[in-house]
Amino acid sequence: MASEFRHVFSPFTVKGVEFKNRIESAPISPKLTTTDGCITTEFLEFFRPIARGGPAVVTIGNSAIDLSESQDETRHADLGNDDGILGLSRFVDMCDNYGAQASIEVNHSGMDAVYDFTHKPPYGPSSCYTADELRRAKEAGREPVAVIEMDQEKIDETVEKFADAVLRCKKAGFKMVLLHGGHGNLIPQFLSPFSNHRSDKYGGSLENRARFPLEVLEAIRKKVGPDFILEYRISATEFVENGMNADETIEFAKMIQDKIDILHVSAGMRAVANKIPFMMQPMYLPHMFNVHFAERFRKELSLPITAVGSIMNIENAEMILSNGWADMVAIARQFLADPEFIRKGARGKSEEICPCIRCNYHGRVTRGKGIACAVNPLCGREMQFPRGVEKAPEKKKVVVVGGGPAGMQAARTARERGHDVVLFEKESRLGGNLIPASALDFKHDVRDYMNWAIRSTEASGAKIVLGTAATPALIAEEKPDALIIAAGATAFVPPVKGIDAPHVMWAPEADMGLRKVCKNVVVLGAGVVGYESAIALAEKGHDVTIIEMQSSAVGLVSAGAARFTLMDMAEKAGVKVRFSIRLDEVLPGTVRCFDTSAGEALTLPCDNLLLAAGLRPRKDTVEALRHCIPEPDVYIVGDARSPQSIATAVNQAFGAAAEI
Repeated sequence: MASEFRHVFSPFTVKGVEFKNRIESAPISPKLTTTDGCITTEFLEFFRPIARGGPAVVTIGNSAIDLSESQDETRHADLGNDDGILGLSRFVDMCDNYGAQASIEVNHSGMDAVYDFTHKPPYGPSSCYTADELRRAKEAGREPVAVIEMDQEKIDETVEKFADAVLRCKKAGFKMVLLHGGHGNLIPQFLSPFSNHRSDKYGGSLENRARFPLEVLEAIRKKVGPDFILEYRISATEFVENGMNADETIEFAKMIQDKIDILHVSAGMRAVANKIPFMMQPMYLPHMFNVHFAERFRKELSLPITAVGSIMNIENAEMILSNGWADMVAIARQFLADPEFIRKGARGKSEEICPCIRCNYHGRVTRGKGIACAVNPLCGREMQFPRGVEKAPEKKKVVVVGGGPAGMQAARTARERGHDVVLFEKESRLGGNLIPASALDFKHDVRDYMNWAIRSTEASGAKIVLGTAATPALIAEEKPDALIIAAGATAFVPPVKGIDAPHVMWAPEADMGLRKVCKNVVVLGAGVVGYESAIALAEKGHDVTIIEMQSSAVGLVSAGAARFTLMDMAEKAGVKVRFSIRLDEVLPGTVRCFDTSAGEALTLPCDNLLLAAGLRPRKDTVEALRHCIPEPDVYIVGDARSPQSIATAVNQAFGAAAEI
């Protein structure tokens, strides 16, 4: 019987190339090439589960037309010389095995090329110092390097490099590419008055600013011929003053629509850090964030439109397509979370799909780390687990202590390997710290993941013992071969006079509605938890002040670009944030503090003090249990080892259970 998603699974043809459905994997750049940008077996195997999962198009992300001058991250695929054709052809063959079209995002980063990688000044439409370069130079203790304004010779050379790069893709067997004309890369740098300050034929009017993109498209078409498919990625709006807006971008799109075959409608830019969340939305922003742009462009233009941006499941895709808002949908992060989500949805098993929590943990690749996913520990381990977790050669007995994200992952993985598993959870339900982490309305992505994790753990066949704290005696009764301690963490309570007053609470207690909160609220800690609680209360009308001992919101760094969304939400909600503030004493109705930057004492009105100053692992529980069986067979994972994130908990727990 066919699935209910008839629009998703409606094939269509462009220039004789059939797309088996309407889903493409949006560009993903796993940074698994060689240092000179050639495709590796590890790179291919990373993409294999995605291709196997069933999209019509599988897209390699952010690939450089000239690695020597346009590198903005480590380990791009390099399209600048013929040495890369062999590896690219292997990627095409792999995709073809699954009936998917191979595509690749062709790009030059322009003024955002990183001097520390290229060791030469970046090129752009206009000379300037970029904000990122000023920051990097300061951190490295060197003089900043200015962008070189491209002269005509350099423009002509770069246009030719774009065309040659796409021709190499065609020689490798690609029938299409995705030309990156969005997110503030070189092509849109010429198009946008934000970055283009030229006074020659490439600057000023829209027609002049569009000249470089048009020259690139014309050169590509001349080299690859009329039947090659060009998908063109744009930012509908850049969300910056003097940047491109939707009206002007539509006018530009009309100029190029007869030169391209598909228009891929994104938004945002990376040159301004607080606009990055509009490119890749965190969990605080709505699903299908950019789809309204795609809908508008589709009404104005006469070519197929691809929608992208927090399209999180097959139901989202069907809605978009059935309403005529787009012709294709591009999805990236959900393929990382569960590359089988298309097949599961088509089979009517959507409840089995592991949902993406939009934490952008995969963004660690930009910091030189391996690709990984917070909720799918197989992501990035494709070479180690080519077909997922395999049965263990010997069935063992495994005891898991704790039913939070780490404990549940450990139990599921151990069961997949065929072991007998007993999980002890001292509370009356599974979930652990996922329960408070998912309590707020804008944390529904985490709530969806928690509910999936609970369902999957309960269905795994593990014996789950709720309302029972594990003890050495209970563990001894089970006679386990392995013990995984995922006992979690508790709130850090600073040693401050009056901190045990009844109006002091852990911030998530307020999030969950477990404690009454009055008008004037002080939140101790400017990390993610503190900001989230403060925003939620301020939006309900409370007067909220965050106090933080550090001189800046260093606790938000772990949130990546999502920190800008949190800070923006806090500002809009009216949250006051005070840095360099030390909490000295809690009194009825007030807190006494000390402003270390000003060197003066201050008193703040405080009906309730919310603690959000971090977590401490349950070391007492760990120490009580870690010697119950031979120590090499004891694994301490998640917050019980070191409180960090869902991603850390899940991946550590998987790593332990997968080796038992």
